[in-house]
Amino acid sequence: MIMRAVKRIQGEHNPKPRLPITFQVLGRICNSLRAGVFSTFTDCICGEFTVSKHFDSTVNLSVTDVEILDSYAILHLKTSKTDPFRKGVSIQLHKSDHTICPFSAIKKYIAIRKGREASFCFSDPLFVKENGSALDRDFFIRSLRHVLDICGYNSSLYNGHSFRIGASTSAGSVNIQDHLIKTLGRWTSDSYCRYIRISKDTIRKAQKSLTLSKNI
Repeated sequence: MIMRAVKRIQGEHNPKPRLPITFQVLGRICNSLRAGVFSTFTDCICGEFTVSKHFDSTVNLSVTDVEILDSYAILHLKTSKTDPFRKGVSIQLHKSDHTICPFSAIKKYIAIRKGREASFCFSDPLFVKENGSALDRDFFIRSLRHVLDICGYNSSLYNGHSFRIGASTSAGSVNIQDHLIKTLGRWTSDSYCRYIRISKDTIRKAQKSLTLSKNI
């Protein structure tokens, strides 16, 4: 009650809206990168994992954290937002027949890394910039917004969290079961539901379906 009173006095805080990077938006981003936006190397890495400030091999993704198999790759995350106790989690990246294929992307990136560097240590950053330094969040967000501008989107309405929002929204739109959405997004609760953006048309159709229910 105290918190509600404070909010009434100070006014509700309306954060800047964050739009989802859905599968459709991601497709346009990938197509733009394939057409060439930055260098070949930078175009390949954009969209992956970053470091906040300084690279730490005990926390951040290293070369040794990726395992490429015949039809899928395994990415070992040492820690993440959904893993506060740092138990670690393995993410499967399966090969698909779609133009957006995480397996093909990581396989191509590793091939480019091997071609650029005579040798690299397993503790080196997995994702790096042209100069060899770890891919940091600021660089990634700037690059992401640049590509979004090229695609005709208002880039100021997107940030790094737009990917999680977009993944939940895309999964919900194709009726992926709830437990699978939680597994894919590594959610430990139903909090992913608040990230799903539901269009006005979808709500309209849902309400119409309710009126057609035989139980009414």
